[in-house]
Amino acid sequence: MKRRWASFVAIGIVFGALDFYYLGFLSQFPWTIWHFVVLNLGVWLIPIIPVALYEARRSRSSLHSALAGIVTWCAAIVAYYLTNAVHLAFVGVPGRSELHISSYGSETFWTNWPRVFRGSIFGGIREWMPVAVIGGATIGFLTGLGYLGFIRQSATHRGERSPQEEAHHA
Repeated sequence: MKRRWASFVAIGIVFGALDFYYLGFLSQFPWTIWHFVVLNLGVWLIPIIPVALYEARRSRSSLHSALAGIVTWCAAIVAYYLTNAVHLAFVGVPGRSELHISSYGSETFWTNWPRVFRGSIFGGIREWMPVAVIGGATIGFLTGLGYLGFIRQSATHRGERSPQEEAHHA
């Protein structure tokens, strides 16, 4: 069980880091509401749907699917903002050269980074973490509920007991 949850964290970390660069890629294109909803928000379904389905199949619980969604999205949020910090320090951003590691000898380098961490990095995590918790729980729960309902309905149509009924009667 621990390996499964560590995998959910790893999936979130990889997704969060990739999403940081994905948003940079998207910024090259003109934006419409369609782009924002599908390409920016919809992409967040990519890690959570498979995780929630896998957890529903393994645990037979939509609540566990909700928890898996929370874990995955929370890890993604933290990874997204830590990727931002790494990018600022090692790749650099135009207009923020004072944060690049090559400026470490500057007198402002060590005073700027604490403000960036408090404001942009930790501030962003604080801002989006409630969305990750509420959204991850909702999407995970609904995905698990849908999957388990489908399994139950399929078993009923075949004249079999659902996995939940089997566990209850065992």
